[in-house]
Amino acid sequence: MSTSAPLPVSRRNFLRLMTAAGIAGGAISLSGCTPQPNSGTHAAATGDVNPTTSWRTAPDPIGEEHIVSTEHADVVVIGGGISGVCTAVSALENGLSVIVLEMNETPRMTGLDFGCVNPTIAKDNGLELSEQQTYQLVRDWVHMAANRVRTDLIMSFVRESGPAIDWLTEKAVAWGCRPTLAAMRSNSDTYYNYTHTVEFPDGPLYDIDAGAYGINDVISALHEEIESAGGSYLTKTCAEQLEKDGERVSSVIAKDAEGNYRRYVANKGVVLAAGDFGGNEKMMAELTEFDFDTYSDPMDYTNVSTGQGLGHQMGLWAGGKLQFGSQPLMMLPMTYPYFYLRVNKLGERYCNEDCDSVNMCINQAQQPQGTSWAIWDAKWPTEIPASLEVSGGMSWDQDFRELGTPWSAEVEEAFLDFESEYGSLQTADTLEELAEKTSLPLDSLKATIGRYNELAQAGRDDDFGKRAELMTTILEPPFYALRMQNMMCVSVGGLDVDANSQVLGENRTPIAGLYAVGNTAGGLFGVDYNEAPVPGVSLGRCVTFGKLLGEHLASA
Repeated sequence: MSTSAPLPVSRRNFLRLMTAAGIAGGAISLSGCTPQPNSGTHAAATGDVNPTTSWRTAPDPIGEEHIVSTEHADVVVIGGGISGVCTAVSALENGLSVIVLEMNETPRMTGLDFGCVNPTIAKDNGLELSEQQTYQLVRDWVHMAANRVRTDLIMSFVRESGPAIDWLTEKAVAWGCRPTLAAMRSNSDTYYNYTHTVEFPDGPLYDIDAGAYGINDVISALHEEIESAGGSYLTKTCAEQLEKDGERVSSVIAKDAEGNYRRYVANKGVVLAAGDFGGNEKMMAELTEFDFDTYSDPMDYTNVSTGQGLGHQMGLWAGGKLQFGSQPLMMLPMTYPYFYLRVNKLGERYCNEDCDSVNMCINQAQQPQGTSWAIWDAKWPTEIPASLEVSGGMSWDQDFRELGTPWSAEVEEAFLDFESEYGSLQTADTLEELAEKTSLPLDSLKATIGRYNELAQAGRDDDFGKRAELMTTILEPPFYALRMQNMMCVSVGGLDVDANSQVLGENRTPIAGLYAVGNTAGGLFGVDYNEAPVPGVSLGRCVTFGKLLGEHLASA
């Protein structure tokens, strides 16, 4: 296969290329910054704590003799990523003084789509949801999360995310970005997307070839606004411990780039916006339900998170609790299989392929060694666009396709060329050749495809219940086999918080002076990262609850 079309950089290839180069997600060395818990008894974490594991146990207090300075502000924000800068700017706009502590030289800037409900750009395009639709959205969200979520947080997001993204849009436009709606949106009867995501292309830092999406411009614009409004944004400053004055969290001890300990006193509140814990092997092993050691081949599974869970740990040490149950993860496919037949390494079909991007990864993670292949034939240029009428959405479409822009077979062929060069895609003129190239057992593969063709021709999937309009035969060569690559992007579970983002302790008692936003906060996701009702909700929640928290702290 070959094409003269240039390869569009997207989620399908950028993170994988960066992973191969060892720089995914802006990964840096964390040595010297990660707190080293010991056997001390100071502020031991409560709730879900297993006292035999070190990360759950607070370190000994840093001695007063080691602290070289003390600074005061109304709000101290730990973490300078998207949730942290949104909180900081909102607090500054509401008359508060702010100090942001960012452990890296630059914060992690990943992501593309901002999920929200009823922003002005959607209303202007005739896509406003009715009140009844928003209520149904909430019900679907709670149902898909197996009721392991806080409905008050979801309702708050549904009500306030549109105005929050409008607030951000105004700032992004002033920075030079162009707000747009992404075309991809699932019309599935089961995994229905109620909204289109908002993206911010064409800003001064926007360079998709370098993986600099709109998030880079947005965070940079907000960073500049923090400094112009008189706030303080400190880099290479790693928060290590929280301090309490009685029952109230009152200050943060952080280590600067020179190794000096400095105290930052918060008059109104300390905000944990320190990101996820996906890069912390011990936390992943204890807090999630997957045995990641069984996924030995990076072509099947890779983890690009650099989050060490420092915010989670400090919140636990201060008396907070994690949200109920196994902590959810954002696992996304880096190869886009659309709706095609999926088989495991045994050559057996294992799922109803009519599912959203996260669920396809959860299905795959349960297979032997996490291996999965998507199989289809030469009819794809007509089958894929037809499928978008009844389904679509994240990882079932083309990234950067704006609302009103048609799906392109030429663009898709460029992606397939990339997958072939990367080693993920195998093509063959016969099933025998395809089995050889994929190391799938021939007899099993032929039997599976034969049965699938039989069901497709009958227009009835008696095996897995897939909708008839998505059952297509695999008969016309060349045949394609795309190896599915699961990517663990971030963990999305965190500290239990209330509707004001205040961290909760035993019996859901608020911990005075302590708040959490972004991936350090829990409550929105249950068993996994469910973005079916509102795609792009990960970034959307950071903006929404960051803005709301800044306003709340000003009134508290």
